[in-house]
Amino acid sequence: MNPLDIAILVILGIFLLKGAWRGLLREICSLAGLFIGGFLAFSFHEPLGQVLTESFRLPPTLANIASFLLLFLLTVIFFGVLGFLLSKFVKLIFLGGFNRVAGAVFGLGEGVLLIAIALFVATLGEAPRFLQPLLKNSQLAPPFIELGQQALDTSRRIFAEKEGFRQQPKQVPQK
Repeated sequence: MNPLDIAILVILGIFLLKGAWRGLLREICSLAGLFIGGFLAFSFHEPLGQVLTESFRLPPTLANIASFLLLFLLTVIFFGVLGFLLSKFVKLIFLGGFNRVAGAVFGLGEGVLLIAIALFVATLGEAPRFLQPLLKNSQLAPPFIELGQQALDTSRRIFAEKEGFRQQPKQVPQK
């Protein structure tokens, strides 16, 4: 077992403990807050930025940055509070233990996916010199790299299917 294998195990342990400590509901709400917050911020920062520019006479660039951060942070905070309240409710109905065990499993899954993507990205081109011997001698890295490849292929396929639903612009025949 080399230092990379030890680092992988430590990271997985941290994610497992974080999931167990926070519980499934808080973990899911936290992740949902990040995704939904990102979506809302990217989708609506410009209209809100216009309102901020007109209302507070802010420069458009500053207003857009402020509106992006405002939308993102408010959404993340909302989902964080929602997760906290749901966890308290689940604890009241005596399912707190299940919430924590399921959170540990969910946290472990997050850690596995994060490591897989990070290792796969690190090996896309020529891996950095310090990482090459660690990757070569690692017992744990190869399955994570393969999982990262599968995750990338799956996400490409999903996004390609989504793109297929959009109407393609009609091309004008050239003469």
